[in-house]
Amino acid sequence: MIRQNEKTLMVCTVPALISYSVGVINAALNHTGLDCYAYIFISGKEGEIDEKILASLGLPLEKKARIGVNMLAANKVVRNLATLKYLNQVKRFAEIHQITKIHFISQDVILCGHLSMFNNFKLYYTVHDLTPHPAKLSAFQRLKHYYFRIRKDELLTRAVENLVTNSIHQKKALEQLYPKKRIFWHSMPSLVVPAVKNGDKRIEELKDVDQYVLFFGRIELYKGIEVLYQAFTDLPILANLNLVIAGKGEIYFKREKEDKEGNITFLNRYIADEEMACLFKKALCVVLPYHSATQTAVTSLGYYFGVPTIAHAIDGLNDTVIHEKTGLLYEVNKPEVLANAIIRLQTDEGLTQQIKNYMATALPFFKAETLGKELTNIYL
Repeated sequence: MIRQNEKTLMVCTVPALISYSVGVINAALNHTGLDCYAYIFISGKEGEIDEKILASLGLPLEKKARIGVNMLAANKVVRNLATLKYLNQVKRFAEIHQITKIHFISQDVILCGHLSMFNNFKLYYTVHDLTPHPAKLSAFQRLKHYYFRIRKDELLTRAVENLVTNSIHQKKALEQLYPKKRIFWHSMPSLVVPAVKNGDKRIEELKDVDQYVLFFGRIELYKGIEVLYQAFTDLPILANLNLVIAGKGEIYFKREKEDKEGNITFLNRYIADEEMACLFKKALCVVLPYHSATQTAVTSLGYYFGVPTIAHAIDGLNDTVIHEKTGLLYEVNKPEVLANAIIRLQTDEGLTQQIKNYMATALPFFKAETLGKELTNIYL
């Protein structure tokens, strides 16, 4: 039963996290035990039709009246100056629909300094990274990143009484830091939106590359991509395999001469949802060689396309990778250890079939119905 006057508004103000946010919002909107609404900010062209936007994101058109869509200004300076305007739109939407609870789900640091606007609502705030990941930044970039994002995220985490996380180990850390707060957990949503399911855009750089080892994601220092790269440049056992590193971001590690990269392809750019099928379907496996992690939903893409995952066995990755069932976990993040895991997956046909069968029939992760139930336990 839905409690009377217990409406919840889920808010995403960060377009970079729209795929994550849409996964959570969809699970809530489609769960019969919840009375949820959504307000999302996206980057796009003024005048785009809401129905087209909702369809592209996989949001239910029949619930259009429950979903607010706002186009952010293209210029980031203008965005920052319009913070109050954006938050007032959220508040007005909540008041019109008689919302009692608001959940900011996308590291919404524009809320910092403006919490008093929402004193009449019960607030929830999703903590994505309690401990910031190491990053390769200049002194100025570090200062800017701290001041405009990390500091504000920390202030909001301290100020909001109801905190939500997608990481089991982060939930424990939050409970230790804030024993008097209410700390909730829900699983990661799938990143598979309609554009991923229906995408058929070819990647020209891969037209002659097949059965490759794939790293996909933004290029970041903490993701350990250099371990995977060194495995392919230094170890002869991987000489007959191809590596594809796909994602936007500065390549922080030193690259070898071209003759040592003959079996390595860099797609150092934004990968569109419409390209995901082409990228994943031809992959032998997805590799997550992270040094640290809070959580990841990259595995949802691999699993959707039937591709096993090889991951460093650390908290945040072993939440969605089951050793010898959905892929392989390896204990020591060194090139030779990772290479052995790759070769095992490539050569052990029985193991590969076992993993593919499990993914096709028994995969326990990224279920919208399960996520809906978890959200019910948070809001009701």
